[in-house]
Amino acid sequence: MKLAVISDIHGNLVALDQVLEGIDNDMILCCGDIVGYYTWPNECIERLVALKISSVMGNHDMACITSNTTGFNLQALESIRWTRKVLKKPNYHFLSSLKAKFRLNIDGINILLIHGSPRDPLNEYILPQTPDSLLKSFLKSENVDILIMGHTHIPFVKKFHNNIVLNPGSVGQPRDGNNMSSFSMVDTKKRKATIHRVSYDIDKVSDALGKANLPFSLGKRLYKGQ
Repeated sequence: MKLAVISDIHGNLVALDQVLEGIDNDMILCCGDIVGYYTWPNECIERLVALKISSVMGNHDMACITSNTTGFNLQALESIRWTRKVLKKPNYHFLSSLKAKFRLNIDGINILLIHGSPRDPLNEYILPQTPDSLLKSFLKSENVDILIMGHTHIPFVKKFHNNIVLNPGSVGQPRDGNNMSSFSMVDTKKRKATIHRVSYDIDKVSDALGKANLPFSLGKRLYKGQ
């Protein structure tokens, strides 16, 4: 089966719709942080529900339903407060229903989807430079063939024999110096994962921030992919 994997949408509907337009797969999975930062939290959740996209809980999703913003910078804090005000009740319940880990077996392949890491599902940053020994230990401890994590907004794919560890990067706020939305395609039969990039209308997202009185810096960083 061919899977599409998205993550860290952060209320950026313009980017999400552009990514979804290029995906024609049997299944789409999401590594969390559906909301936060940008101005379409309801619409992004509703897209996932309509398309039956399975997602795990992200740290911004959790902050939105609990109001616990410990460790958030000022821009993230302002965005969560705004999101909590505009979030519709059914969408609040949807976020509340998300789990920290999502497991599935496809073509005999055990897959684990998580936002942060197996040992800290919401908050640990696993980066491309994270030691391979730690990544291998995650695969072993979780007894999975493919481990998919988000949170960092930085995409990578690492293969260890027939096992894969990957981060699809961010749909809504890339941070690897490339301002195009990032997502991943996974072929379970071939045991292969690839990263894909799609451009979108950043001006539209930036303009919407101004109308919502959210920090201008949230739009500025999108142009630089930071």
